[in-house]
Amino acid sequence: MKIKAEYKVKLTGEIIGGYKVEEKIWQGATSTIYKGISLNGPGKYGKIIAIKVLHPYRKDPLQIRQFLKEVKLQKKLEHPNIVKVYGGGKFNGFLFMFAEYVDGKSLRMVAQEKEIPFEKIIHIMIEVGKALSYVHKKGIIHNDIKPENIIVGKDFDVVKLTDFGYAEKLHRFLRYHSLPGGTERYMAPERKKGDYDFRSDIYSLGCVFEELLHGKIDSPEIYEIIIKATHHDPSKRYQTIDEFVEELRNL
Repeated sequence: MKIKAEYKVKLTGEIIGGYKVEEKIWQGATSTIYKGISLNGPGKYGKIIAIKVLHPYRKDPLQIRQFLKEVKLQKKLEHPNIVKVYGGGKFNGFLFMFAEYVDGKSLRMVAQEKEIPFEKIIHIMIEVGKALSYVHKKGIIHNDIKPENIIVGKDFDVVKLTDFGYAEKLHRFLRYHSLPGGTERYMAPERKKGDYDFRSDIYSLGCVFEELLHGKIDSPEIYEIIIKATHHDPSKRYQTIDEFVEELRNL
């Protein structure tokens, strides 16, 4: 794939808001995340932070709106299982956000590197479920639950949900205001019709759960949980994420 010339701009070494941009942590299709080190002692947001930058060639109004919306929405969230966003702005034409630095990797990367023990998979699902329970009670649907948006620590002691770019506040006119996008592999069927609710996140998390098990479903209990969480009919799924989490805890 040919990289656009505008993308070749490097931020490493630049100073943004009192933080020096260090090495690149992660690069995605729409943004890059850098490690930032405070130049002023502990710094306003801590000694080390993550700096997420929207790729400069991403000029589509919807993508810009998505990035700004992520900053605004996630900044208001306070939960141990959600990556904290401190704020954002513009630097030399780049849109950026300051966020909590998590010493870990995406669940996608971890799953590609090694086999995750069953009890750790359950732990991860429960922790993400707690994050979703928190945002659902605030009327927010994440809309993009997938392994790339779940960060885990080296010993699975830290599990955090991130990337609220496609998140929506549930209201009666949701279908007319929802942003297109998400990841089809984990997308609930009703999302494609633009008419969905919190149960769509349950479907997505169920898909992640099934994927992590690599088809090694060795008990009827696990099979039934996955079937119920990923049922194409929302009325036949778990009706709340708390129900799903409780079933996992019973395992």
